[in-house]
Amino acid sequence: MYWILTTVLNYEIALSIVLVLLFDVVGTILIIAPLAKGIDYVINIIRRIFGQSYAENRETRDYIFNTNKIQTLFVFDFDNNLITCGYLDYQQSGDNNYFDLALIPLDAPENQYSFEQVVEETSKHKDSRILVDFEKKIKIYILRY
Repeated sequence: MYWILTTVLNYEIALSIVLVLLFDVVGTILIIAPLAKGIDYVINIIRRIFGQSYAENRETRDYIFNTNKIQTLFVFDFDNNLITCGYLDYQQSGDNNYFDLALIPLDAPENQYSFEQVVEETSKHKDSRILVDFEKKIKIYILRY
């Protein structure tokens, strides 16, 4: 580009340098950033076609919990005992405390929910998720509406 500006278009050297730098900054913002997002999008389409998981740069918790949908959470231990349940009110981002959740109590008492009922209900909803935490030995079933 510098060569074109100085040789072909006979611009002065200083003006050519300024134009090249300006194009570099504007080009990065307008061309490179959307191009990188587009490449990520295409890669994820290809991954889905071949049955592989979605590639994302976010923390798993942020990917699962950050949605505008109403989310009902059921937290079980690995022995399928219900620890707690409720509507998700707030969760901190992944780089803060590892696992703080604020839940709003459900309309029915917690002892009315069995593991089998939650698994059956989760399997009915396409947008539901299960978060397994091997370190804390818990499973969180997330129903989204």
